[in-house]
Amino acid sequence: MADISGLSGLQPMESIKLTEYKTQSSGFQMPEAGRYTLQAPESFPATAFTSSKSSGALLADVSPTIVGPTSAGTEIRRVRVSAKVYDRDGGKASQVGDYLRAVGYTGDIPGDPQQIANLIEQTAGAQYEANVDWEANHFASGFKVKGMRNFPVDEKTGKRQSWVNHPTETVTNPETGRTEPLRLRANLVITKFIPKTN
Repeated sequence: MADISGLSGLQPMESIKLTEYKTQSSGFQMPEAGRYTLQAPESFPATAFTSSKSSGALLADVSPTIVGPTSAGTEIRRVRVSAKVYDRDGGKASQVGDYLRAVGYTGDIPGDPQQIANLIEQTAGAQYEANVDWEANHFASGFKVKGMRNFPVDEKTGKRQSWVNHPTETVTNPETGRTEPLRLRANLVITKFIPKTN
């Protein structure tokens, strides 16, 4: 028998019935592609606003958190919307306009960057609907995989794996010393903001 009599400060712990034991989960599961309810950040600090180097248009980081129907609490990072106006099916549109319409804004979209920033700031904590999908990028080579349906199926689970091997880039495994394909992790991206109907 183990002699632990020399240990000081030991306290009895709550006992656990093995039949009620909670097994550790397999970790983070990437949300599947689909429509989700998202929540805007609780606030927009000054650092959330930048300008595009190419067009000079206002960029706003509106990175939301999923609230449902599944994967609640999962953050979608690096979601930036641009105020740059472009043609869409014979009319004018912008990413900022798509975002504002999704959160229920019904007014005109101003051209003044400060007014746009003020409108975005007013969306703090708002909930809205958007289509979400997967995307993996290797910016140095230009390699990109867009869409969950284009990621390989994991043979063990039968589900899409949330990473893909780069076709040409490799890395050296520090544990084995072998050269292996560079693994690119999928990121969640918003593919479409759904306009809120009032």
